Amino acid sequence: MNSAMQEQSAKLAILVVDDEENIRNVLETVFTSKGYGVIKAANGFEAIKVVENARVDLAIIDIKMPGMDGMELLSRIKEHSSEFPVVVMTGFADVETTAKALKAGASDFLAKPFGAQEVFHSVSRLLETRKVRQENRKILPFFKFKLEGDIPSRTENINGAIHYLTGPLKDVELCESSELSNLVIALYEAIVNSMRHGNGGDPGKKVRVRAEIDYNEARFVIADEGDGFSLDGIANPTDPKNLYKSSGRGIYLMKHFMDEVSYNDQGNEVTLVKRRKGGARPVPGEA
Repeated sequence: MNSAMQEQSAKLAILVVDDEENIRNVLETVFTSKGYGVIKAANGFEAIKVVENARVDLAIIDIKMPGMDGMELLSRIKEHSSEFPVVVMTGFADVETTAKALKAGASDFLAKPFGAQEVFHSVSRLLETRKVRQENRKILPFFKFKLEGDIPSRTENINGAIHYLTGPLKDVELCESSELSNLVIALYEAIVNSMRHGNGGDPGKKVRVRAEIDYNEARFVIADEGDGFSLDGIANPTDPKNLYKSSGRGIYLMKHFMDEVSYNDQGNEVTLVKRRKGGARPVPGEA
C-alpha cells in the first residue's frame, strides 16, 4: 500500500468484537499492518460503549459470544446507526444464523476459519462503498429531482410507484426514517383514492403522479381522470361515530402525515408537500 493510501486508511477505525483473545489479536495485526486503527472489545457490552463513545467506521463481530451475543449486538448497533457497516463472523456450517444476521442488517459475513486476505477484502470493499455514499451526499443537495408517470389504475402498481417517488428523499435525507414511513402511507392513500374512487377502479383510466424534490422540500401531485369530489361531502374521520368508515380516512392520514395537503377546484388532483423539519436550511457548502 502506498503512503497516500496508508494515510487515508489510518483515518478509519475498525471495531473487532470477539470473546477469543487470539482472534482479536490476529485481526488487529491484519488491519494495523494496512494502516487502519483498531479498537478491540471482548464482549457485546464493551462494544456498545465503544460505538456510543468513540468514532468507529466499521465493526467485525462474532455471532456466538457469552452474555450479549452477536445478534443482539448487531441489533443494538443498527439502532445506533442503521447505515453502520457490520461484518459478522460465524461458524463455517452455520448457514441459518448467517442468513438471520444478513436479514437483520449485517453487510457481510466471514465463515471461520478465514484468511487475512479474505477479511481485508470484505472490509476494504465496505469502507469504499461507505466513502462513495458519503461523497454522494455532499453533491446531492445541489440537485433537484423531477419524476412523472401515468399509472394504470391497478393497486399492484402502487408500491412500485412509491418506490420511485421516494427514492430521492432517501438520498437528500429530507426526513427521518419514521417520517418517511408515514409519508409512504400518505402517498399510498392518495394514489389508492385516485384509483378506487376517482377512476372507479377502471384499469383503462390512469393516475398521473408527479414529484419535485430538492434539499428542503418534496412536492407530490396525484391526479385521476374522474369527475372529482367536494371535500364538504366527506365525513369527518376524527368523529368517533365515523371512526370505522373508510370515507375520508385517507384524507385524514394525508393531512396528519404531510405538512400541506390541497385539492384543485374539481377535486380530482391532490398536492402533498413535505418540508425539511425545522424549516428551510441553506444547502450544505453554500454561503
